[in-house]
Order: sequence, then C-alpha cells, then structure tokens
Amino acid sequence: MYSGGLSVSQEMKNILAQPGYISSKNGGQRLRTLYRAASLNFDPTALSSFGLSVFTGDLDLVKKAVEGGVCPDLMGTETPFKTGYASLVILGAQRMTQGPPGSLRHMETLQYLFTKGLSPDVEDLVGFTALHHATTCPVPKDELTRCLLEHGANVNHRSRYGEISLLGTMQLNLIPTIEILMASGADIDIPDADGCTARRFFLSCGPQVTATINKWIRKRTGEDAPRAEKCCDACGKMDASLKNCGRCRVARYCSSECQAKAWPSHKKTCQPFSASNTVTLRPCYDSFATTVPVAELAREDMGYPTQPSSWSKTQTRGVHVPKNIKRESKTLVIKVQVPYFEDAQTAGTGNLLVYNKKRDFACSIRRSDAPADYDRLSLAVKTKGVGGKKAYFAAELESKDKLVVKVSEILAEQPW
Repeated sequence: MYSGGLSVSQEMKNILAQPGYISSKNGGQRLRTLYRAASLNFDPTALSSFGLSVFTGDLDLVKKAVEGGVCPDLMGTETPFKTGYASLVILGAQRMTQGPPGSLRHMETLQYLFTKGLSPDVEDLVGFTALHHATTCPVPKDELTRCLLEHGANVNHRSRYGEISLLGTMQLNLIPTIEILMASGADIDIPDADGCTARRFFLSCGPQVTATINKWIRKRTGEDAPRAEKCCDACGKMDASLKNCGRCRVARYCSSECQAKAWPSHKKTCQPFSASNTVTLRPCYDSFATTVPVAELAREDMGYPTQPSSWSKTQTRGVHVPKNIKRESKTLVIKVQVPYFEDAQTAGTGNLLVYNKKRDFACSIRRSDAPADYDRLSLAVKTKGVGGKKAYFAAELESKDKLVVKVSEILAEQPW
C-alpha cells in the first residue's frame, strides 16, 4: 500500500474497532485529535504515481493513466487512512498553491474522473468522504463542493463520529459553504454520536451561522421574516443601493418604481412608528459593553480562523452615537441583548446591550430610566428573539438621549 506518509497507531485502531458511531465518551474526541495529528505527516510523494497526479490535479497524466488502462480501481483507496481519489483531489486543491506545468487543474480532474466512474462517497478511515474534506477545512473549495454534490455526493453522509458535513462547516463559520449544503438538502436534525444536531448547535456558532440557518428553516417551512436577506423587497435585486420605506422603516427598495409596484401588497403590513407599537428609551453610554460573539472566541481558542470584521471589543465610554445626530434623527437596525447570566435577584432588571452593525452606536438600557418600556422590550427579546437572548429591531435615534424602538416587529436574524 502507498502510505502517503500516514500511519495508524494502535490507539486509533482500538477506538475504531468499536461498532457503530463513536461518541466522545467512547474515544471520539481522542480519535479526532490523533487523526489530525497524524494527518500533518501527509506526504503526497509517498502516493502512487496515479495518486500523485490526482493530488496535483495533473489532468493530462490522469487521462493518460486511465485511458492507458494502467490506473488503479477508482473505487479503491490509498494510504493507511484509506483515502479515496475524490478526497485526494480535494486535499490537493486545498494544499497546493503552485505546481509544475499542467498541474492545479483540480476541477477538471475531478469532473473527468466522475465520467470514468469515480464515486464521490468513498469513506476513509474515520468515515470522511470527499465532501467532508471539502467543507470542513478552513480553506474551503466551494466550486469543488458543488461539483461533488452535482455528481451525487450524499450531503447527509455520516462519519464514524455520526456527523454530517454541515456540523463542521458551521463550526468553522463557512457561510457560503453552509448555503451550498442547505440548498442541497442538508438535514439539520441528524444527530452525531453525542446527540448533537445542527438545529441544536447553530445558535452557539455565532450570528452569521444563526442568520443563515434560520433563513433556510424559514424557506423550508414557507415562513417569512422582515429583512431576511439584503435585497429589494420588490425585485429581489441584491447588488443595489437600498432605501427604507419612509413609513415602516423596514421594507427596502432599490428604486421608486419598485416601491410603487410593491405598495399594493406592502400597505397591508406596513406599520409606521406609533405610540402603540414602539417603546421610548434613554441610551446610557457610560457602561462597559463587549460585542464579541462567544463563538468567535471559541474558534480563536481552538486555533480556527476568526473573522474580526464580525465583532469588536468596544468600551462604550463617552458619547458613542452616529454622526450628524444633532441635526436629524437616525434610522437604525439594532440588536438588543438581554443579560446572558442572571440570578434570581437580578432577573429581568439587568442592563440591555444595544448596538448597530457598524458599532458606531452602542449603549446600554437601564430599567430604572423607563421600567414599563424596558419590560416590554425585554419581553419581546425573551419570547421572540434568538434563543430568548437577542433580537433585531428597527429603531429611530431621535437624539443621543432618545431611542425609539419598534417592538411590534421582530426582524429576521442578522449576520452580526
């Protein structure tokens, strides 16, 4: 067997000898650690000549071997990790940035091999298929992911850990890849060996994953929510400058023509700001506020790539409001977070954290300044928000000391 520089320790063999899916308590997490550590020794030059050609994406050499009848069985594997040829294409595309003339043609190589009978679902030692490798790596190759799915890759294939590709993709915050998997029918209710499902897990993966998964849940159930996507509410155009409806401040249009076209339908749900559907709050800028998604801190701790643009560590001391607020009120979309940790004595009274996407407006809301309005906003977040902890609203910052929030309309989860 061509080793690819890999070896399987006795400890790995012992864990893998167990039947069925392997939970963390039965060594699953230990197996992950051993698998990753051993993978660092991967050496493509220790593959067969055909395996090396596949890995480097040298289409001409691959064709020569296949059409000359000297290639191995395409359903076979190489290395003690039982790496399939579709997986070798993916691994090569992820790891190679340069190569000899004729190489780096990974997409063409994969497509060609599929025409010759290559299966996309050959499992390796831990049950990973090419789709797992394509979607659970910090260097995603979405064009290859699409190719795998188009040629029959099982989007819900379960590894020895019982997990489907979607779970690892969510953990890495790979939003475009999540979109591809969900569009291809990824099942958010398939549990891994520890009983974790994507439906239960996605809220802990940060605002971008939360917004994406909830969007797809709504699509699949036929539900809708305001501002589910950044697009014109009439024509669906996504790459245009959008302006808010002047009445409700929620609907968005790319042109006056689109707004006029949408009005007969939109007027049925258009809710202007009024005393009955808003609360009026006094922003407090003198307290410390941290707007760091916990999921990003967890990724940082585990050594995974993070996206600093999706969070900021903000100490909101002093006036922290958008420019020009002295001359005119400012329409905002805000996130309101209730305290994550409360005890019996502080429940329902802790400061609410409020900020917008740019973080040029960030404040806290104290219950003592407006108890009834505080309670109404807090109740809306706890009963209708994401995990009962945060929710998004349209708001008007009329002055630095007056924030009007439309509590009657919860917006779709936003990716920030």
